[in-house]
Amino acid sequence: MRLTLTTVALIGGILAALAARAQGLTGMEKQILPMTKDSWVAFRDYDGRQFIYFTQLLVYRCGLAEIRFSIDGDDLAERFPLPPCDPERPNEIDAEKYPPYLTLPLGSASEIAVQVVYSDGEESEVHRYVPCENAGDSTCTVLVE
Repeated sequence: MRLTLTTVALIGGILAALAARAQGLTGMEKQILPMTKDSWVAFRDYDGRQFIYFTQLLVYRCGLAEIRFSIDGDDLAERFPLPPCDPERPNEIDAEKYPPYLTLPLGSASEIAVQVVYSDGEESEVHRYVPCENAGDSTCTVLVE
């Protein structure tokens, strides 16, 4: 297949537009996520298991490179998988294909430390969360500064 100069220029223009759009999304995430840090993750005990939801962060995944976390520690060695970004529907999550949660044995996690890395490489502060007391099977979390 032979690419003409016009085709190469067209592809370059499309890639530049997509990059500019991604940078716009990055700006939005950098503004919104610090303001919503109280709800980056949520704990839930349900059906004999403990769930930790990352839904809030996944909604803004188009501006993220990584979600780092550690359970009951500070090393941030774990990575929560980011579903692919769909620029046409950046905030939609296909929960069947990409579950927005971790599943652990009941009572396994007493705390989670979370840090996001934005798509431009900037790292957020590390935030710590604990489950709400007596929450039952409700989704709940407490930010511990």
